[in-house]
Amino acid sequence: MTYVLIASTAIAGILLFLLAAASANTALFTQHYSLLVVLNIAVAAALIVIVGYQLWMLGGAIRRRLFGSRLSLRFVLLFGLMALIPGALVYTVSVQFLAKSIESWFDVRVDSALEGGLNLGRAALDSLLDDLHRKTHAAAMELGDIAPSQQAGLLDPLVERAGASEAIIIGATGVVGSATRDLTRFVPNMPPLNILRQARQNRGYRGIEGVGERGLMLRVIAPIGRLALAEEQRFLQFTQPVPTSLAQNAETVQSVYRDYQKLTLSRLGLKRLYAITLTLSLLVVLLT
Repeated sequence: MTYVLIASTAIAGILLFLLAAASANTALFTQHYSLLVVLNIAVAAALIVIVGYQLWMLGGAIRRRLFGSRLSLRFVLLFGLMALIPGALVYTVSVQFLAKSIESWFDVRVDSALEGGLNLGRAALDSLLDDLHRKTHAAAMELGDIAPSQQAGLLDPLVERAGASEAIIIGATGVVGSATRDLTRFVPNMPPLNILRQARQNRGYRGIEGVGERGLMLRVIAPIGRLALAEEQRFLQFTQPVPTSLAQNAETVQSVYRDYQKLTLSRLGLKRLYAITLTLSLLVVLLT
């Protein structure tokens, strides 16, 4: 029985450590949390059987009035109370502390601050997009008063004046002319087919797009006015990268806000998770 108790204690210690690590949302143990709970329940049940067997043996010794049996009963009651009363007190305080701590994570002011930061980032991006939208339409109107054969030659000054990184004129057969301030780019940034189709249907397009590790990019497409009805419909596209600091800050705020919303939805689950972990820990320790 002594060896069984030692082995159970060792297993209980290991399982409690793993359970605590899993409840802390450690990636290595989180996916096995349910299994760890089941194993801790099994260890607790085994310890209950051991303790119950010892109490049954003690009861038999008392009924047979063996020497020292009543003294053993007093020691059992004394040590049981010494373990149970402080344990119950610590458990009650810990459960209340965990519940209040988890609730404090979801302060209304924190939610409002994150939402305000998210709206502020969106407003800044929308302001940049609105500015590029105005400049693109103004340039498209200016090109509409010029013969199609001369439009491509005016792209360079238009790009400089608008502060865009690139401008291209798109005709029925593809890119008619382009100009860029990015000397490392040799191929025009042609819009995807779905965006080009949307621009043809809606008489224009504006949007904020991700460009991988380079952050965000603004894209605006505006129709160029035609001098004659027989001429093909052309479109002017301006693209402009979002400042790196603004893109990173906007992405950070959005990521934190998204994680906070997920955490809010799992509030009840977090309370149950920590309560189960604490209950099993107390039960295994007291039985041991």
